Formats: sequence, C-alpha cells, structure tokens
Amino acid sequence: MSGKRVLISLGALGIISAIAYLSRKKTTLSGNEKAKELSESANNVKKAYIKLMENVEKLTNELPSSQQTIDEISTLVSEYQFKIQNNLDNISQIQAKNMK
Repeated sequence: MSGKRVLISLGALGIISAIAYLSRKKTTLSGNEKAKELSESANNVKKAYIKLMENVEKLTNELPSSQQTIDEISTLVSEYQFKIQNNLDNISQIQAKNMK
C-alpha cells in the first residue's frame, strides 16, 4: 500500500529531523543532559510513530466500509436523478417557452 510507505517515510523523516534539530539546539548542554533530552525526544517520536501506525491500521480497516457507504450514496443520487429527470425536462421546456 503506497499510503503506508508514505506514512512510514514521513515518520522516519520526522525522527531524523528531531535528532538533527536537538543535536544543533542543545550544543551548550552537558553530555548527560544532551543524551537525556535526545532519549526523551526519541521516545516521544517513537510513541507518536506507534500512534500513527495504529491510526493507519484503523484507517485501513475503515476504508472498505467507507467505500461501501460512498457507493450506496452514489447509487441513491443516481436513482434520485433518474426519478426527477422528467420533471427537470418539463421545467426546461417551460423556461424555453417563456424565454421566447
């Protein structure tokens, strides 16, 4: 699934960006503080990635039912359009007569 690959790539990019940002930002901190901050940030990114993957899984599970609902709505709209088409044609004819 290409959507999953995109999300995984974005997650990896986020992790790399967070590490790069923190390494540039915290240059004045001591080694232990910097390591602790980096570890906390990595844990936060990991938690966010896990939530992201859970949400991707939920989305994957919901897509089939959503598609079914979209198909049902599309069918209903088509049926309604078919039912009112005669009335729309009559209205168009009346409007054309009134324009003359």
